[in-house]
Amino acid sequence: MIHIDHVCLGTRNLWEGTERLRAETGLGFYEGGWFPKLGLANKIFPTGGDTYIEVESVVDVHEYESGNPAARFFRDKCRDGDVFIGWCARVDSREELEQLARRLGSDVFETGLRQRADGTLGVAIRTPETIPCWKVGLPNFFYVADITKHPSRMSTQHGTKTPLGLSWLELGGTEEEMNDYLGMSAASLNLRFNGGAHGLHAMGVSTTAGEVEIRRNVLSGTTGKL
Repeated sequence: MIHIDHVCLGTRNLWEGTERLRAETGLGFYEGGWFPKLGLANKIFPTGGDTYIEVESVVDVHEYESGNPAARFFRDKCRDGDVFIGWCARVDSREELEQLARRLGSDVFETGLRQRADGTLGVAIRTPETIPCWKVGLPNFFYVADITKHPSRMSTQHGTKTPLGLSWLELGGTEEEMNDYLGMSAASLNLRFNGGAHGLHAMGVSTTAGEVEIRRNVLSGTTGKL
């Protein structure tokens, strides 16, 4: 079964962007860690129901200046301010992930990506690769072998509202396009479509104090096709 897993919000300044999102939403966050060899770091806002927002930014200027593709992608896309870089889905089993890989003509990738704040390197099992999907406004898919260690389940600081789960995502493109890509009904994931540029435009988070709506710029230049 496919679920929404997380949303990536890119920002020019990791600390300022995180504080602004906290002040805007009342949601708490924790130190996510960094991505070795990519020049990126993130902070994580759990949103309930095994979902989360990662606020991500370039923190190593050397990686950007040396031409690291990931660092350049984030820095260039966030040049004019915050942007929803993309979103990721999750499946319940390795077998489902392998089936998706075959259907999409991709491989299953299993590598360490995020160095957590405690120094451990998390292993991400995914298909297709993340940034190529985000570049065209589509999600990729993850399998989390031990859901008890999902990033959404960590304790947070500084929040004033308790999140209960994502209530919706607003996407560009059409529902029919996303149905074809997912191989299932997009409506079952509470995905809304505005017919605009492909990619994520806005999201709703249910909390004990009511729904929080978050809107940011959408990633430019997306096509909706891998």
